[in-house]
Amino acid sequence: MKSGIHDAGFSKTQGIGRTGERVEKSWSAIRGSGDWVIGRFVDRQSVLVAAHLGQVDAVYRPESRILNAESRSPNHPITRSPDPAGFTLFEVLLSITLTGLVMLALLIGIRVANRAWRTGEARLRLVHSEAERNAFVVQQISSLVPYRVTSNDPNLPGTFTVLQANAGCLRFVSSYSSVYRSRTGLVLVEYGIVNAARGNLEVALRETPVADNDILYHMLVLKVLADPDTGLPVIHYQPFSLRPTDLLLMTGLSDAWFEYLDLHPPESKAPIWRLDWPGTDEKPYPAAIRLRWRRGVQAGESIMPVRAKFEPPATTTRE
Repeated sequence: MKSGIHDAGFSKTQGIGRTGERVEKSWSAIRGSGDWVIGRFVDRQSVLVAAHLGQVDAVYRPESRILNAESRSPNHPITRSPDPAGFTLFEVLLSITLTGLVMLALLIGIRVANRAWRTGEARLRLVHSEAERNAFVVQQISSLVPYRVTSNDPNLPGTFTVLQANAGCLRFVSSYSSVYRSRTGLVLVEYGIVNAARGNLEVALRETPVADNDILYHMLVLKVLADPDTGLPVIHYQPFSLRPTDLLLMTGLSDAWFEYLDLHPPESKAPIWRLDWPGTDEKPYPAAIRLRWRRGVQAGESIMPVRAKFEPPATTTRE
């Protein structure tokens, strides 16, 4: 009997001890929380009092990190944080903005470099095309062949050398062609300066194989009239008009014309450039041909030597 009462009393005492331990732990937790709240309150009040007295220049704001040099210390009550490795929202937004600016600058640099590369490539292609064009024209004019045609037509009588040379048109027979290179024979070469859209000028090239003299004669000659002063026949050539099959050598020109070099002009002792080459028995061909042009503020010229030395016995003058 006594043993049962003793066991019951011991159990009650043990239960009361455990309850006391739980109450003590709860009270310790509440007291710790109270101490933290009181500490935070005391810290805030200390900062407010210090700011009021002028000892610090910033008010305690947990959401802000924009403080003076002293308050940036990790041990300062304003900046201390339970997670010192974290970032504020302002720092994240600032890093995103800076990254965006760097990416934008990089994109602009890539676009500028790409545009400069394309512009340089276009200019290089233009320079190469102009060099090839000049080389071809020089080669073709240098290959000028003295060619003489006699007409059997009573309406267009006469014998003349195939060479029309004035400021706007140049016609001759050559052994060098851009289209009929695989053929053997001669081609009639025609360079014409024609009007284009918007008031610009273009230099066009036309090549025709020489097959029959009568066809060539009627292709070039419009009419033959006698000069009232000298009585010699004067040849009037067919006008040059642009065709869809013609090759455009130069476009977008504001002005262009041909000139012909006379080494021994009768009116001067020095060589001169003429806008029209009449052609005589003594001088059937000019010494050189010059093409001058203007495109906006740019200007240029190409000089092509004439190597033909044959002097046919021409009895007509050309116009």
